Amino acid sequence: MKLHTLGIDYHHDRDFVIDRPNGSGDSLILIFKTPALIRLNNDIMHAPAGSAVVFSPEYYQHYAADGDEYINHWVHFDDEGSDEFIQRIGLPLNTLIPACDISATERILDLLSMEALSETKSSNASCDLLLRLLLTKLADGIGQKIEQSSHHSGALKELRALIYRNPAQSKCIDDMAAALSLSPSHFQHLYKKEFGISCYEDILTARHAMAKYYLKNTSLPISRIAELCGYENDVHFIRQFRKRHNCTAMQYRKNNI
Repeated sequence: MKLHTLGIDYHHDRDFVIDRPNGSGDSLILIFKTPALIRLNNDIMHAPAGSAVVFSPEYYQHYAADGDEYINHWVHFDDEGSDEFIQRIGLPLNTLIPACDISATERILDLLSMEALSETKSSNASCDLLLRLLLTKLADGIGQKIEQSSHHSGALKELRALIYRNPAQSKCIDDMAAALSLSPSHFQHLYKKEFGISCYEDILTARHAMAKYYLKNTSLPISRIAELCGYENDVHFIRQFRKRHNCTAMQYRKNNI
């Protein structure tokens, strides 16, 4: 896949409209950050904020603002020879994708923009990989409903990724809630709704996944593993490990060497 051009956070007023009866001549990804009107299969439909579409090169492209302001991301690219990949990830072309992970797509777009300007010998290959990753993330939104994602969905996913990267730093629910400008109770409600698990239980799951890794792959003492996983003392860690795994940490290590 070859990147032609892209735009991130483009703002327009209520009169904005694009009308290309013969398409743009290349493939086009649109990600809507505000509501829009879009023509698909000769019907004008409402595209909610957080939705997306991937146009094939010759498809009629018509989209417009659906409110006082219009904001979107867009990517023009050549996908010649990538039909098999698009089919494999289950991404339908010229079809509204009702829910996409805006935060994830924006991080990919930022990387794509930097790679396009890097002019290194690997920039074309990197852009190809990032375009495939972007399309794969869009395919994740197929079959979902936009109502399933809360306004804080992206921030919650980033927070959860941070918890699993470094569970030792994830200690205070109140601080996490404050970082998202939420009350602790509302934060915990949204977290469990988003991931099907409480934030506290998720932190424990992340800590014990890390503990099991250290027990299996290092000779670190139990006290040091407890510290690395965010426990203030090894006694608490040992007690909690046995309760969750029905064996002591030392038994786990011995059984997994």
